Amino acid sequence: MLYVNYANLNSEGYIGIKKKVLAQCRVFEKEFGKIYYTELRGPIMYLIQNDIIIDKNWVITAKMFNDTIVSWIEQYNIKRTYIRYWWSDIWVIDYLEKQKSKKIKSVLEFPTIPYDGQCTGSVEDMYYRKQLHNYIDCCTTYANFDTVFDIPCITLVNGVDMSNQPGKKYRKKDGTIVLLAVATLAKWHGYERVIKGLYNYYADGGERNIIFNIVGNGEQIQYYKEIVDKYQLFGHVIFHGQLIKEQLDEIYDNSDIAIGSLGFYKIGIESGAPIKLREYCARGIPFIYGYDDVSFGENNYFAYQVSNDETPIDMRNIIELYEAMYDGRDFIKDMRAYTVSNLTWDSIMRPVVNYLR
Repeated sequence: MLYVNYANLNSEGYIGIKKKVLAQCRVFEKEFGKIYYTELRGPIMYLIQNDIIIDKNWVITAKMFNDTIVSWIEQYNIKRTYIRYWWSDIWVIDYLEKQKSKKIKSVLEFPTIPYDGQCTGSVEDMYYRKQLHNYIDCCTTYANFDTVFDIPCITLVNGVDMSNQPGKKYRKKDGTIVLLAVATLAKWHGYERVIKGLYNYYADGGERNIIFNIVGNGEQIQYYKEIVDKYQLFGHVIFHGQLIKEQLDEIYDNSDIAIGSLGFYKIGIESGAPIKLREYCARGIPFIYGYDDVSFGENNYFAYQVSNDETPIDMRNIIELYEAMYDGRDFIKDMRAYTVSNLTWDSIMRPVVNYLR
């Protein structure tokens, strides 16, 4: 089987996407045996299996890229493909037509729908995407659609790989509440709502020591630093940059509540299924989030939903959530059990696997 990916998964900002692609590949490997995936790094496209480069080819045009996929399908006796959609042009259509002629069973994933305005060749894409349904009979997306561009759709949510998410340790109660956000910082994360909430809390005479750890880099980091400087919240908001492996495990162990995306309103989105909440749940750290998530709701006592707007987060509600978590319940065990039952890629990809069979 071949996982067709048009991106450089090792470039900045693609850490989460790479995790997802590799997790999906592991599911396909369990079900169908040998699985390859493609990756474009500059002018070279690589064919990779289990992080080992199997083949490579120079591809300086879109035609060369898609012709290389066709040649690898023939050379490596590929029977199934899963395609992470980039955008449509004449060469993508040409590839799909050749793939269909070889009776390859295929699923096309739309990572974002709608995506107009995000596509480099939007006019060309708008023309050629209308032809996709002639060559693809099944697609997937992370939004609730029955069809996309007249292609029948399987709705997915972002899943998590438990093998990469160790359970956190309980942090001893010491009077301090430690919040944690892990992200490639973008405007839809909306962490200024937490920072402004801290300012309001202390301006109103709040006495509880609350620390907000921000892990990661990105376009919004300078904006957040400026707000922290404006409100003089040094010591309450700490920027750690990017952390990996043992460093990340340690900061999870030393935090109490995680912060999900709080700024979806900025990009006109009401609902979603970001992978970060699933990772928080797998770790066993209670969290807050600011949108409708299909996997979490009122029945999940460890998940606290706030409004999808610019309102600063009320720290008194955070304190109440913290106290509720430490009432004797084993929330880490509960959260990890919920993840295994509902949020692993094996369970989420089951409809796709069934179709590909």
